[in-house]
Amino acid sequence: MRKVQAVVAVLILALGLMVTPAVAAGPDVVLSDINGINAFGPVGGKRAYIIGSDTCNIGDDDLIWANDGTPMLSMNMYRLANGRFEQIGMGWLKTACCAAESSNPMCGNSCDSGPGSNTLGAGCLDVYGAGWNSNQGRLASRSSVDGYFGTVIGPVGTSGDSITARCQVAESDLSSANFPGALYFIEGHYVASDDAASGNQFNNASYARVNVSAGFGLTLAEPLNVGLPAIFAWQNNGQGAGIADPKVRIAAMDVPGEGRFYLSARADDNEDGTYTYNYSIYNFNSDRSGGNFTVPVPDGVTVTNAGFHDVDYHSGDPYDNTDWSVTVNSDSVVWECPQPFAVNPESNALRYSTTYTFWFTADTPPTIDVVTLGLFKPGAGADPTAFTVTPSAVEDCSTIAGDVDGNQTLNGLDLDGFVSCLLGDEPVGGDCGCADMDDSGAADLADVAGFVAAVLGA
Repeated sequence: MRKVQAVVAVLILALGLMVTPAVAAGPDVVLSDINGINAFGPVGGKRAYIIGSDTCNIGDDDLIWANDGTPMLSMNMYRLANGRFEQIGMGWLKTACCAAESSNPMCGNSCDSGPGSNTLGAGCLDVYGAGWNSNQGRLASRSSVDGYFGTVIGPVGTSGDSITARCQVAESDLSSANFPGALYFIEGHYVASDDAASGNQFNNASYARVNVSAGFGLTLAEPLNVGLPAIFAWQNNGQGAGIADPKVRIAAMDVPGEGRFYLSARADDNEDGTYTYNYSIYNFNSDRSGGNFTVPVPDGVTVTNAGFHDVDYHSGDPYDNTDWSVTVNSDSVVWECPQPFAVNPESNALRYSTTYTFWFTADTPPTIDVVTLGLFKPGAGADPTAFTVTPSAVEDCSTIAGDVDGNQTLNGLDLDGFVSCLLGDEPVGGDCGCADMDDSGAADLADVAGFVAAVLGA
């Protein structure tokens, strides 16, 4: 069943992430459906894709539809494989031409036609096919658009080979041989000047899972998830296609009066005493962009295999594609943009409608702590933070055997963690090694008597 905007608003409200009324005050643009996907290439081992767009104005006022301007639609592609969510493709933004209004129930209202083709009336639908959206003369580079205010600040249009300026993806990133069992997602994300001015810009991204054919064609595998950015696909498909993963945590990271990021994270038990921590951060619409990312690590925790993944700008966009550096300190893991804004304004910052992924391995199980995203461009407001999974402190079970919850006190509160360990589930913030009362190498039923005796004697 199609997820109409009203349903999405209720779900998002329940998550506590953002609030969007069913009918917003002012213009409110959403990508309401994908009516086709065109494929191009290959050129140099890369393919390119363009979606056809059904677009609704679900607000109560006319939406500006400016020639070679607002609203503008970015197109992105993502892969979920081996527990890691990564952006593998991005394109320039499709600019507007002229609105051809029609009524459709997906827009939530009866269509109140605007005064002309340069507006999309409240409750009205506009349809562009993938062929029209592929017009390279109508595409604007990422650097030509302000992702927060939704305005064009540079020239529109380019020319080149069949993949120029379109959503480019390397064939190697789509290969089932390289990524068996991977899931793929495509996303359309609008930026619009009057939508942003009305405060309605936080429902402008929609995504859908896609199938990849042997010849690298794309077809929709599910209805569009309207009003949700693709960063939610990790949580919604973390246990397989359409099977949600409650261990994937999502948090909004807001820059007051400026923009929003989303952080998605999960920790995985490697069954060898180590844990892999994966983080993906989506810059929804912050023009200040992300410049560094810090995860706290307690003293004594060993960190290895730290890594980073981004997606490359192309087709003449001036932004640098140098990877972020990663530094493992005694109390943190820090990833940093190659150069600060003051040195190079076009350095590889985490810019709007883009996702970067970070990971490392640690030798302690997860707890919950605060991570920080440092902003790239100067401005007012503190760097955004979020609570998510991070490595817990090293626990010494030789001094307090049975202290499964890691609070340095043995009491009845350790019982839940002990039972979780017997069931094979690592407790958050705890350590099942501390449930191994007989030092057999595993927590099992043979440890019950020792645990009960320890708690009663504490």
